[in-house]
Amino acid sequence: MKLQKKKKIANELENNKQELVIILVNPQLGNNIGSVARVMANFSLFKLRLVNPRSGWLNSETYSSSSGASAIIDNAGVFDDVKSAISDLDFVYATTARRRDIIKEVLSPRSAALEIRPDINLGKKIGILFGGEKSGLSNEELAYTDKIITSPVNPSFASLNLAQAVNIFSYEYYLTGEIDALGRVTESDRGRLEGLSSDKTKNASKKEYIHFMEFIEGALMETGFFDMPEKKKLMLNNIRSMFQRQNLTQKDIKILFGIFKHILNN
Repeated sequence: MKLQKKKKIANELENNKQELVIILVNPQLGNNIGSVARVMANFSLFKLRLVNPRSGWLNSETYSSSSGASAIIDNAGVFDDVKSAISDLDFVYATTARRRDIIKEVLSPRSAALEIRPDINLGKKIGILFGGEKSGLSNEELAYTDKIITSPVNPSFASLNLAQAVNIFSYEYYLTGEIDALGRVTESDRGRLEGLSSDKTKNASKKEYIHFMEFIEGALMETGFFDMPEKKKLMLNNIRSMFQRQNLTQKDIKILFGIFKHILNN
């Protein structure tokens, strides 16, 4: 399974034309870098750059934490400083949770993603800077960027793990693109759009609803449920509405038939 992931990601790296670059500044731990690569692959981001990573960052934990996204790590660019890491980009955003004595526009991850996607589609090269685990981005590093991205988190506990920070932005950015399916795609279960998985079962038709309700009404009549005849009509309407609200499938109707028949027979 991991070999298949590696091949898919390698193909994405080769064919992917988008120029959104994730840049980790002074990352300390290999497992965090691997986790970032995993998050990037989750949301179809494949360009990773590292600025002054800690010595020994590339190790077995880095690869195991990537969970098959090792091609992103293998193709990551490594730079000595922020200036060299961003010199070929058109626009750079910085992520930080701390207030700074710098005048820059501050955006949420969602607002930034909505702003970035059209520019990417126009062919612009854009980078997102994430600070290291120890102290985040310095004011000097922030000075090279155009805008700031700050996640809406608990202000009294705003520190995010590096991969978590990348995850929040990457998710928001992914939602601005063309999403073909929700969920995992495997040989046995195709990814699907929102709503009912129509390859498994279909919504019950009105005819099936009516047949089911006639069965329920007949069973309730036989068991003496309507002990107050004057309220029978109101109760029936409420029962019909209750089942109708459930958006039942054909399979649901069959199961309910089986349940009620079993109860009646006992």
